[in-house]
Amino acid sequence: MPDTDVFRLRKSNLNTFLFADVGTESNGMPLSVVSMLGRLGGDPWATASRLAGQPRDAAVLELAEIITGTARAERSNDEIMAIATRLASLLPGTGSTSSRAARAASSPATPSSAPGRWSGGALAMVLLVLAAAVLILRVAGFL
Repeated sequence: MPDTDVFRLRKSNLNTFLFADVGTESNGMPLSVVSMLGRLGGDPWATASRLAGQPRDAAVLELAEIITGTARAERSNDEIMAIATRLASLLPGTGSTSSRAARAASSPATPSSAPGRWSGGALAMVLLVLAAAVLILRVAGFL
């Protein structure tokens, strides 16, 4: 069943990208990114989110492929790359891998990522194992 979150528009940080103008189609109609991604048959927000998680160069290349395959207008390769580069710059968080690594290295560690701290999942697993051990000891008559 398709995701129909009607409130997605208000809370999405992808709106600037999704509602950006790709250009004019051969029939004179404007084309937005959300329409272009919708032609792929998937969820435009999911696709945009995936693109935002990629390094900028990879996002530009994928956008160029999408534009080539879905836009209904004759464009040169240079024009397609210029559009893809402009659109990729509108994605939140897109940047080169090296700049992301630099940002991660310069940001202070959060408590969940600090060494020696228990994550919620690990703590839950330990509690589950302890509960199972108590249950086994109780059934065996030791408790």
